[in-house]
Amino acid sequence: MGEPSQPDERSVLITGIAGNLGSRLLLQLSGNRVVGVDLYAPASDAGISRFESVDLGDEACCDQLIRIFREENVKAVVHLAFVIDPIRTGVLDVERIWQINVAGTARVMEAIAEVNRHGGRIEKFVFVSSVSAYGPETPGAVDEDFPLAAHTLPYAVHKMQADEVARNRSAQLGNCATIILRPHIFAGATMQNYLIGALRGTPTGKGKRAERLRARRTRLPIVVPFGQRYLENLFQFVHVDDVARLIAYVLKRNNHDTLTVMNVAGRG
Repeated sequence: MGEPSQPDERSVLITGIAGNLGSRLLLQLSGNRVVGVDLYAPASDAGISRFESVDLGDEACCDQLIRIFREENVKAVVHLAFVIDPIRTGVLDVERIWQINVAGTARVMEAIAEVNRHGGRIEKFVFVSSVSAYGPETPGAVDEDFPLAAHTLPYAVHKMQADEVARNRSAQLGNCATIILRPHIFAGATMQNYLIGALRGTPTGKGKRAERLRARRTRLPIVVPFGQRYLENLFQFVHVDDVARLIAYVLKRNNHDTLTVMNVAGRG
């Protein structure tokens, strides 16, 4: 489990440490004591001073997080935990997914607020939201003041609702700055998501057919609706390592605003 931090040691707690972004972020945080929490342990504990299994879908996790925050003298919290792909994570119940994604965000923030109300000094809360929270009908590029209007896709709806939780609760965290990042679709050699898989032509899924196609290194075509406008439709991406570098930069930077919201995309 690791030794508790010393009073003058800077600790960063990362929820969702076992995910891809969590593992990439670890590479950027040398010099910090990193405390990782997730439902399951990461494949490697390299760079992690302490790991503890935490179920953000359970109300009892609030007390668990409060204890960890205090024991580790946590100064910053990076909230990455989010069920994106129910099949890959094994979390299939829709209500449970909402409890982890949306209510779990509220529980992390409530734990921060409780610690800071009683002498704690958690200075930053970084939440990784998504541009999907804006919904699919944006009129081109939009800024951070554009209304969030996600619908239909549960992942996007949950990101919108968790984003609203983070903004609405930011003033309750005491002397703690809330930074919300809304990145575009993650790309990179380590990434496996629906759109990247479609563009690569990678057969996904756990079925036998998908396994056979992968074994044969078969590439699948991407099918788009008929019409010129679909051929001209543009996607924006951001490299997962660039998001990790941005989070590391945000953690180092002095921030005196109670709430900061930033869209995140690659150049161009």
